[in-house]
Amino acid sequence: MKKKLLGYGISLLIGAAVALLVMGLRGIFTETEPREIMRLLSDAFFVPGVILAGVGLLVFATNGGVFDMLAYSMILFVNLFRRNVQDRKYRDFYEYREAKKDRKRKSLAFLLVVGLFYIALAALFLILYGQL
Repeated sequence: MKKKLLGYGISLLIGAAVALLVMGLRGIFTETEPREIMRLLSDAFFVPGVILAGVGLLVFATNGGVFDMLAYSMILFVNLFRRNVQDRKYRDFYEYREAKKDRKRKSLAFLLVVGLFYIALAALFLILYGQL
């Protein structure tokens, strides 16, 4: 339980740091007009949201086995440069998949959740921007 909370906390802090960086680069701290501030806040929270949610979706796809064929083909390519080409760990793709099934995959769903949280914050500021 503590590891999950730590993952959420770290990803929230990283997202906040990226949002603060975007805010600083866009000049929000010198802005005085509320409508412009809401626009900049929406932009600033959208960037870490997309980054974290994108990484979360990529990890989700990887854990589902989407890139297994690509990984297996890279293993075969590297094996071409060995001295004994016939001496390889996996005979075929099925054997590779079965070996990968036994390995426990980490769940990094918190990245997707935190990314969606930042995107929701960006949407909130966008709504406020539209109402001003």
